[in-house]
Amino acid sequence: MKNYYEEIGKRIKIAREDRGLTQEQLGEKLGFTKTAINLYEKGKRRISIDDLKRISTILGKPLSFFLGESIVPMETISTLIQKPLADFLPIKQVPLLGTIRAGASPYSEADILGYVSIDKELDADFAFKVRDDSMSGAGIMPGDIAICKKVDAAEPGQIAVALMNGDEVAVRYIISEDGLWKLRAANPQYEDVPFSPGEKRIHGIVVLIQKKPPALAERVYAGQTDDWLQVREVAAKYGISPEKAKRLLESFGRLMESEQGEAVDDRDDE
Repeated sequence: MKNYYEEIGKRIKIAREDRGLTQEQLGEKLGFTKTAINLYEKGKRRISIDDLKRISTILGKPLSFFLGESIVPMETISTLIQKPLADFLPIKQVPLLGTIRAGASPYSEADILGYVSIDKELDADFAFKVRDDSMSGAGIMPGDIAICKKVDAAEPGQIAVALMNGDEVAVRYIISEDGLWKLRAANPQYEDVPFSPGEKRIHGIVVLIQKKPPALAERVYAGQTDDWLQVREVAAKYGISPEKAKRLLESFGRLMESEQGEAVDDRDDE
């Protein structure tokens, strides 16, 4: 999916620099931090149409400059500010659920935590916020958002949003072993839950995971380089957990030490 927020961010940066303002100066005028402006310009934080209108006023550019004719049809400002930014982008919104109920109506308005923007072409009906570390081995962590398609049944190998015990709902693999079906976590601390394909346990299958941004570690200094941020983004993209990344780096480090030691031995033998 094309990141239209990144395209808008690039235009914000151009307009800011044309105005001769730093990120910090623009942030002060808006009541934002420099970090917030930086995230907007990189497309890593989604901006509302109201905030974009404020930026356009401060930077002396029309909204059409930031949205672009290829992104939004030309409309009057009075019309634009009455609509969410998502209306002008090739995205749709699905409800983000904190709870899923058993029965014909899997959720009510009270269960909706908010809405998640996804590609309009993505076949999905709702989103579910992951609450535990039961799928950590698959790189799915607490706080991640599972984008799901509503189904009543799932196939082995798929990741489903399923009713576990009582009213507990969680994300699990569908497993079939020796004719027996199970809901399996990607964390050995969680036991398999047997079930029959005919049971009304499955509420949807996961079609996409939106990662929660990693928290800033206490020992990480404020000037952390973009290089390390990119490493974290790549790990998240491929579902590599911090523990797995640590093991991979340790293995690679030991391999490098071994190769360096062999090189020293070879030189000593000459």
